[in-house]
Amino acid sequence: MRPTVLMKAAMTLDGQLAAADGTSQWISSPEARRDGHRLRAEVDAVMVGAGTVRADDPRLTVRLPPDGGGDVKQPVPVIVAGKGGLPPDAQLFRRDPVLMSPTGLDLPGRVIIAPDSSGDRVDLAAGLSELYAMGIRHLLVEGGSRLFRSLLEAHLIDRAVFYYGPLLAGGVGAPLFQGRWSTLADARVVRAGVGRPLGESIRLDIDLVRRG
Repeated sequence: MRPTVLMKAAMTLDGQLAAADGTSQWISSPEARRDGHRLRAEVDAVMVGAGTVRADDPRLTVRLPPDGGGDVKQPVPVIVAGKGGLPPDAQLFRRDPVLMSPTGLDLPGRVIIAPDSSGDRVDLAAGLSELYAMGIRHLLVEGGSRLFRSLLEAHLIDRAVFYYGPLLAGGVGAPLFQGRWSTLADARVVRAGVGRPLGESIRLDIDLVRRG
């Protein structure tokens, strides 16, 4: 068993998450960003890769006014950590994160050790099973492009929400998925909903069709 996995990304109309220099604030509209916080409020945990932690130092918190008073329930932060190291002063380490790693880590938080067959990368399917055992049923994945690609290749993404900003990059910076698209047969079949405007952005919801 594993959690239901929802992928979320904000990008230009031609599919770039950020420019080559790393700039991305703000591709999407304020309305789209608020909607993204509502997605966080609906899940049990939010996952990012180590590259996103190093580049953006995210908080992964819900920043919305409480509905009807009281505190907003915050999702559990999850970091997929490779062997490249993580900054020990990252903001997520103040929130008791879950770290998925191929080896043990001397960092704050709860560590899931789930090596793949090479021993160098995380076995994402095994890691998600451990998250399910911890009570996480709904997982939101927010980046980056390497993690998105790994989850897609492993057929571990169930749904996606894309926020398209009113921008054309006109080149390659940080694409939605890292890696080569070799042939049309490698593409995943999806069922797309109707795009809806959020300020100057467009939200598109898709379901990924399971193979087999």
